[in-house]
Amino acid sequence: MQSPPPILLVDDDASVLDLTRELLIMSGFDVVPCLDARGALDMIARGERFAALVTDHSMPDISGAELIAQARRHAPRLPCLLVTGHGDTVDTGIPVRILRKPYRAAQLAAAVQGVIDEGG
Repeated sequence: MQSPPPILLVDDDASVLDLTRELLIMSGFDVVPCLDARGALDMIARGERFAALVTDHSMPDISGAELIAQARRHAPRLPCLLVTGHGDTVDTGIPVRILRKPYRAAQLAAAVQGVIDEGG
């Protein structure tokens, strides 16, 4: 039996990326970490398969919402989760599930599984 594709995890803060990666691994997910949106877009544009894209919202150059919008041009059905610490002021301009910081490991795992189950 083939294992499911990994989660593409994007955050420009290395310590947050590492911690979130560990939380997802502990929840049973395989994870490909990426420190920048452009690198993530390159992987998606090359046709690499991912079970979901999980991205921080506040990043330099390309916000998480912009990353999701651009990623969906290459992979329209890619399940996406936007993680943010910005209260209720996040206007993504696109339909996307949002997980607000701070969160517990179980909330992260449930949100990721939720977007996968929804299928994009």
